[in-house]
Amino acid sequence: MALMETFRDRPAPTCAFLVALATWGAAGYRLCWPDLADPESAGVCLLPDVLFAPYPGEWRRYVLHLLWPLEPGYIRAFFTSAVLLLEGYTLEYEVGTAQFATALVGLHVVAAAVLLHFRFVICHLSLESVLVALAVMMHQVNPKVHTDGLDKSMRVPFAVEPRWHVWFLQSILLLMTADFPKALVVHGVGLAVGGALALRDPQVWIDAWNAARSRSFGIGASVHIALLLFALLFMPLTTQSLPTDLFAALLDGRALSREWWQMSSPGSPAMLHLALAGGMSPEALFICKLVISFAFPLLLTPFRLWTKFYTGACVLLCMYAMNSPVWRYPHVGFLVLAYLAWALWKLPSLEMASKPHQA
Repeated sequence: MALMETFRDRPAPTCAFLVALATWGAAGYRLCWPDLADPESAGVCLLPDVLFAPYPGEWRRYVLHLLWPLEPGYIRAFFTSAVLLLEGYTLEYEVGTAQFATALVGLHVVAAAVLLHFRFVICHLSLESVLVALAVMMHQVNPKVHTDGLDKSMRVPFAVEPRWHVWFLQSILLLMTADFPKALVVHGVGLAVGGALALRDPQVWIDAWNAARSRSFGIGASVHIALLLFALLFMPLTTQSLPTDLFAALLDGRALSREWWQMSSPGSPAMLHLALAGGMSPEALFICKLVISFAFPLLLTPFRLWTKFYTGACVLLCMYAMNSPVWRYPHVGFLVLAYLAWALWKLPSLEMASKPHQA
């Protein structure tokens, strides 16, 4: 409520408001002509050939692909425009319209080039990737909202940081998607592009070096969450057979070969892939999507209690894995989940910084 009252007294952000108006206009256009809801048939999605070999006759794709949502429906478009306006009223107000518009266009072009060049998507739509990149930029700038001028009932004894509202909405957008792999790739590219922009600041490197030297909680949490994401996305969860000649393979060195392990103990797909294919229960799929969607914002917070919830999530995922119809023997993905259930529980007890040695 304090944010809404503060934004009411601010001038409308020119760039963000115009883009939001265009998005709403496109939503009304699709409402009047439902046959245009499909971006491919409507000829509005950005294709690789159109981006890397510009042609003026394809102006519809250059302009309109920004205004179509990543998935059909109006709820997602509403959340996307809400994130855009929130970034406009805070980040654009802080850095200026010219810099905000330049960042919006530049980051969108880079994100689209990455997505289309590596064929992560063939039909690029929406502003979601650039909104995630702008969220990284907004987190670094950290525009604050002060409530001193508001009514006493709305004042708070601290400066409000809208960047956390943006991260929450971005996580909800990722969680509520129907095509989770596509949305995950789009958001991941946005994070990578925004992170590359943030790394241009030398202070980021200095802070990272100091955090690594002090063995801070943030470094340990980042390593363990990266391991969790890698396990959910890439590590085999279970196997249907165990090696029968492991001792002999250790003696003659065959056990050091990846091909021997693939032949002796072939692994299943990773847990997220199994869950998306129906090999796991819907509850396991929801937990996977939940821990992935909120992982990055939680890493940025100064709180530590969330690691307890992630410990519970790892325990539940192990239980759901053992009760799935594809389960037989544990593979490396299951072992990593079991380790993380212990490691994330112990992680908050680590010292923030090592004490200097006294002779």
